[in-house]
Amino acid sequence: MLGLLLLPGQARAQCAIDQPEVSRIQQLFEQQNWPEVARRAKSLPCRSADLNFDDGLALAHLGQWPEARRALVAGERESPRQKRFSIELAGVAFERKRYPEAAAWLQRALKLDPTDDYANNFAGSVYYLMGNLQAALKYWNRIGKPSIAAFDFDPHLRVQRLLLDRAFAFSPAAVLREADFETTETRLTGLGIFPTYNIALNPRPEVSFDAQFRALERNGFGTSRVQALVSTFAGAPYETIDPAYYNLGGSAANLESLLRWDSQKRRAWISLSAPLHGLPQRRWRLFADVRDENWLIRRSSTGPAPALGSLHLERQTLAGSVTSFASGRLQWSSGAELSHRGYRDVVAGSALTPELLSSGFALKFLASADDKLLDIPERRFSLTTGASLQMARLWSDPPHLFARLEGSALAHWFPQAEGERYEAAGQLRAGRTFGVAPFDELFMLGEERDNNLWLCGQVGTRDGQKGSSPLGNAYFLSNASLLRSVYSNGLLGIKAGPLFDVGRMGAPTSGLSTAQWIFDTGAEAKFTVLGSSVVLTYGRDLRAGNNAFYGAAAQ
Repeated sequence: MLGLLLLPGQARAQCAIDQPEVSRIQQLFEQQNWPEVARRAKSLPCRSADLNFDDGLALAHLGQWPEARRALVAGERESPRQKRFSIELAGVAFERKRYPEAAAWLQRALKLDPTDDYANNFAGSVYYLMGNLQAALKYWNRIGKPSIAAFDFDPHLRVQRLLLDRAFAFSPAAVLREADFETTETRLTGLGIFPTYNIALNPRPEVSFDAQFRALERNGFGTSRVQALVSTFAGAPYETIDPAYYNLGGSAANLESLLRWDSQKRRAWISLSAPLHGLPQRRWRLFADVRDENWLIRRSSTGPAPALGSLHLERQTLAGSVTSFASGRLQWSSGAELSHRGYRDVVAGSALTPELLSSGFALKFLASADDKLLDIPERRFSLTTGASLQMARLWSDPPHLFARLEGSALAHWFPQAEGERYEAAGQLRAGRTFGVAPFDELFMLGEERDNNLWLCGQVGTRDGQKGSSPLGNAYFLSNASLLRSVYSNGLLGIKAGPLFDVGRMGAPTSGLSTAQWIFDTGAEAKFTVLGSSVVLTYGRDLRAGNNAFYGAAAQ
């Protein structure tokens, strides 16, 4: 036992630093005699953090990258509060073209000293090479970079040049700020004519960049006959077509429509939108919607499910709104809606009450806002929150007021430092109506083409009729997905992965919803062709054991 206790002390004695030799190595380092520094350092059984640093740099100059990394890591372990080790380790990783590793080491260095100009410039360059321009701007901006010399727009774009110039929140002969880059992306998306686009910085011989913009642009019915056919008739299997005409006269004015001839749920919808006063900061929109639908309320879309009520709904809507894209973090919208609803062939059952069947005209005020609460570009993670409010007066007999309030939080993450092979998303939403809302203003939890509150194990139609998923006046919904890019060739993209959804619906009558928690799991496959998408889902209700398959087309 005594011998074992002496071993640590003996080891320390054997590891005494040879100070004269260390001094000689430091002289050789100052003389940049890298081979001799590496040779002598290698022979020493015990080395300080300084000696590991010198050895690591010498090996790096000799191009012996794995050995240089081992020496620098050993020094970093001895002196974790010294940023020089992390910076040089980033340099070793950079030379080996291991950019994510280089970025990780620079993050450690900048935690120790966020004001280090060299580390910030290095981090910006690494993220730039990784294709993460927003993260690059975050670090370059700390040192007053990058300076934009000129714009390089795709000459084949048909959108008016003045309108495109105004969409860019930054200008030549100025530093491109991260906030201006985010605002530019928001405005370009808001134009509604660029399904995909890219803003790249091309370095000039001097210390500046040209901003290059390349995009796939929607024009007319489509840039080609194939694209026009795909976008218009992607929903044909569901007895739906979606004619649309984009970028009218190069003004980013878009005319979109939907026509469904399904005998159970006929619908005609048309929308016209354009920049307000020719400025991409704000966009106006007018739309009209006419529905003629049969509803049969059941507890399930499969298996035994007796009818709990039925009706025929006729609804006409005319609405207008203005949306602001003033910044990349906050967007808001405000508008008004005039609608009329009527119900016939009603079988009340246990689901419908006279209050729910209030018919007549309604005038509604609309307001919504979305805010990017958290954005970590180097982690490729963002958290966006949103809220919407609708307040309406219904001229029924008797007339009454009602309101709808909804809130949401969406987390979006690309787990890998480069590329988009994996994509994770999680969303929480909740909503409630106040007052006595008519039947057509209730929320629906389930997969249905006119609904955006999807639960992967609940289908909102049965035998073509709506009403087979939970309906009510208060809901909670959680959606989580992890998609993997399976195939992409520029024209066709395929993503697939698992889903997990949780929901609960509160309702004014037991026939509309049981108010139980719903847990669904499943999978999704998304096919994207020329900017149009088809989504196929499978879901299983873990409480009821039902399976659900569903498909939908989207622009």
